[in-house]
Amino acid sequence: MEFLKVQIKDSDLHYWVWLDEDYFPYVKPTEKDIFDAPKPILIRDLPPEYFIGFDTADPESFTNTIPLTNSFESLKIDSDLRKDLRRIDKKNESTRVVINEVDALEKSSKWFLEQWKESNEDFERRIKVWKNKVYTLSAYLGDELLGVHIALKENNSVYYLGCWWNRERKDLSVPTFLLKRDIEHAIKNGFSFYDLGVGLEPYKKKWGVIEKPCKYYAEMSANIAEKLELKEFVEMK
Repeated sequence: MEFLKVQIKDSDLHYWVWLDEDYFPYVKPTEKDIFDAPKPILIRDLPPEYFIGFDTADPESFTNTIPLTNSFESLKIDSDLRKDLRRIDKKNESTRVVINEVDALEKSSKWFLEQWKESNEDFERRIKVWKNKVYTLSAYLGDELLGVHIALKENNSVYYLGCWWNRERKDLSVPTFLLKRDIEHAIKNGFSFYDLGVGLEPYKKKWGVIEKPCKYYAEMSANIAEKLELKEFVEMK
C-alpha cells in the first residue's frame, strides 16, 4: 500500500491516508500493511466485518449492499424504482451493451473529467490502479457511445465503481440501465452481493440495500484524534 500525507488545516500537524482510497469502495490492508504504514495513520472505510478498526458513526460511511437472490424479480427493490426500470428498459430497446470493450475508460473519460474535474495526475493514478482489475459495460445507440459502467468482482461480491456517461442523453437514464444489466449479470453468475459502496446518494437506497457502519483504523496522538473528531483510536507509540 502507498500513503498520502495530509496536513490538518490551520495546524502544523499531519496524518497519513491510503493513497488510493478514492478509487475503491473499501480498504483491506493486511496486518503487515498496517505495521509498515507511516504514523500517524487514518484508514477509512474498512469493511464492517474487518478484523481491525472501530465502527464509524458517519452515515456517509455506511454500506449500500444489495443481497442477491436467484432472480432479479425477487430483489427487494423500491416499488417506484421497479416502475422506472420498466420504463428505462423500454426507452433502451435499441441500446446495445458491449462487455469489456477495449479502451472503454479512455473513450468515456471526458465525461468523468468534465463532471469531477480530477487532475491529470490523479486520473492517471486511477487508470493505473484500475487496470486489469475492473470490467466495463459500454452502452451504444448505433455507433454513438452513451456511457460506460465500471465494476469490480471479488470473491462472492460485485462492487460498483461508477458510470461515465453523456449527460446530454439524460432521457435514456444510461447509468440506471447499465446498473440493472450488471446486477442481472451478477445474479446469473451466482454472486451473493452487489455492493454500491458507501454514501447517502438517494438512488442507492432504492435498491433494497443493507446498511452497516464501516470501520476505520486510527493510530495517532490524542491531539490529532481530537482535531479529526475521532472518539476511538490507537495511541501512537
